[in-house]
Amino acid sequence: MSAVPVRSAHTRFTSAVAEPRDRGREFGEIWRERVRATADAYGELFGRAGVPDTDASGVTALARVHTWAPGLADEIRGIAEGAGLPVNRVAALNARTEILASGRPGPGECTTVVALGGPGTEPVAAQNWDWYESLADSWLEWEIPHPDGRVTRTLTEFGVVGKIGINDRGVGCLFNILHHRRDGSGMGVPVHVVARRLLDEAATVTHALKIAGSAGSTGTTGSTTLTVVGALAAGKTAVSAELWPGGIGHVLPDPDGLLLHTNHFLTRPAADGDTEPVTDPDTIVRYEVLRRRLHGRGADLTPDEALAALSDHTGGVCVHPAAEGPHEFRTLATVFLDTAARALRVIPGPPCTRPKPGEAVG
Repeated sequence: MSAVPVRSAHTRFTSAVAEPRDRGREFGEIWRERVRATADAYGELFGRAGVPDTDASGVTALARVHTWAPGLADEIRGIAEGAGLPVNRVAALNARTEILASGRPGPGECTTVVALGGPGTEPVAAQNWDWYESLADSWLEWEIPHPDGRVTRTLTEFGVVGKIGINDRGVGCLFNILHHRRDGSGMGVPVHVVARRLLDEAATVTHALKIAGSAGSTGTTGSTTLTVVGALAAGKTAVSAELWPGGIGHVLPDPDGLLLHTNHFLTRPAADGDTEPVTDPDTIVRYEVLRRRLHGRGADLTPDEALAALSDHTGGVCVHPAAEGPHEFRTLATVFLDTAARALRVIPGPPCTRPKPGEAVG
């Protein structure tokens, strides 16, 4: 992974305490202004999506989290206490995918590439995280130690417990939003909480899929793909788990070891209710661009080649704002899962702007 440049222009934070509520309180106190600003930005997005009153959604989301992952409910309570915010606002922040799905869905972006590599090698796993320009400064890389010595590392938004990440056992998770016509009815377990629990607990890809399945079986209400990737020591493979209100579907790598995902369903019956190919068909174009470019490369794709593919502007793989304004989309970061080092390699901003060879990187 040493070939992948990493800029230092993003925030990194390591929790100093390990108990969930105390950890959350510490995070909220240290990052009070950033958590508040992120909550305000999402409040505006919720209003634009036609769901301005999210108090009830936050209360219900916290209840669902408390039942499914009580430690993470305590962490959310601690973040709210530390940041001086009502707990329902922080819970709503963690349920932002579900709340946005209950209104007028916005565009869905993000492009994922996984190449398993040959025998004895670690996978290459990366994604572009595309989201709103107004949230370009609202994310960080968070290292979370647990009382028993486990470590979770996640790239997430301030106040949200998890998203993209990897743990010390070599299990990683990439994250793509999906849109289904059944989204937004009620409140399921928030998908960001699913990603975090998976990272906290899973020691193998199989274990991670069981955790995702336990949430999917109860019916999530904001459709999402969690692509689980395992290091050599964690059952080297990759599987995309498509969570939707009807359950869960699984996408496997092709025979060469290549697994791609954008923002449309690849499994049935979920694909029969997919709204993305109609509202934002660029997901089809991005998938096809990568499918053709990387065909047959599952065994020998290098990190630099994956980064070059994610820098392609064809179909909007690498996203730049079409106009000025906070509600434009762009690639906020490109993230590599370094399964050998159990670390994240993060390139802030569109990957096409990465440092040229010989330039200093963080």
